[in-house]
Amino acid sequence: MRESQHTIVQVIASRPARMITCAALAVAFAATPVISPISTAWAVSAETQAEINEAASQVDEYAAAYQEASDKLAELEAQIEENTSRIAEIEEELPAQQEAAAAAMRDSYKYRQGANPLVSLVLKSESLSEFITSCVYMDQIQSANNEAIESLNAAQEELEQKKAELDSAKVQAEAEKQKAEEALEAAQQARAAAQAKAEAEAAAELAALQAQSAAEQSAAGEGTGTSGGNPYSDATNSGTTVSGGVAAGGVNWNMGYDEFINEWTSRIDAYLAGTPLSGYGRTFAEAAWNTGTDPRWSPAISCIESSKGLYCANSFNAWGLSAVGGGWMGFGSWTEAINYHVSYLRNYYGTTITPAAAQKYCPPTWQDWYNKVSSQMNMI
Repeated sequence: MRESQHTIVQVIASRPARMITCAALAVAFAATPVISPISTAWAVSAETQAEINEAASQVDEYAAAYQEASDKLAELEAQIEENTSRIAEIEEELPAQQEAAAAAMRDSYKYRQGANPLVSLVLKSESLSEFITSCVYMDQIQSANNEAIESLNAAQEELEQKKAELDSAKVQAEAEKQKAEEALEAAQQARAAAQAKAEAEAAAELAALQAQSAAEQSAAGEGTGTSGGNPYSDATNSGTTVSGGVAAGGVNWNMGYDEFINEWTSRIDAYLAGTPLSGYGRTFAEAAWNTGTDPRWSPAISCIESSKGLYCANSFNAWGLSAVGGGWMGFGSWTEAINYHVSYLRNYYGTTITPAAAQKYCPPTWQDWYNKVSSQMNMI
């Protein structure tokens, strides 16, 4: 049963055996690192981690290039559609204008072929001024019709030329998009291969650990960790041994950005429904994509350390993160906190949970922490 809400000072005072044991890593991330990512001995080899880093960097680069090419192609397609629409309008206007011009020409021809058109026009005019005006008016009608046709023809020729240029540019843009897409797919495959290699190394570590004696398996971790003193953590059982672990292949890193974000937003939102972290699935998913970190890891830790944000060590701190100089870190929003924590995991623990990561995150009861976090990850 959870303890009632106390101040951090009261809780620490009442639990001397569970004093803050996580300062080194959390303090290191916020200030000058005591343990750097380079010197940290992850279960995943440095070589594999370097492969993941490089692949993730390439995915980001090629994803940006692909998006740029897609945007350029979409812009060209919009211009082509607008240009085609204008050509259709002109083609619709031309017949009517041509018919008006033809009718004017026929009327003028008939009039000029009459017995005595000039006399007829004079007789119909009440004054010399009206006569002159009538003549000028007939010429203007014919001239206006001719000019309208010429203008429409010129506009159509210009639009047809532009259409050819846009079609050529579209072909080039499609080729650039295809090239960027192929590069992105290759980078995603490289990242997926590196992630699979990391999973295999973590599984080998787990198997070797489980082969040890019960006394060795249940020994507490050494040093300080991130959440050893969190009074709201559910990982409180000591003397347990590791079991299970996270099922391999749980994250498909070959997905495109939109597909990845949509899938993990939905899955994480379902997992966090009805909690203070409800609705932040996309934030977790985007942070995971940007860092190459298992999208299930941070949400699962929030469950063990704070019941998914219900019992936070400090404002928006759902992961039991220690603060510089003692106490607990606080954040201004869930978005800030989520992005910080996912990056923190990636920089100091690797891309997914391992026994070695558990020993550093929660040394006193790391086996219980590993088992419970892994179990939650398998539920997402």
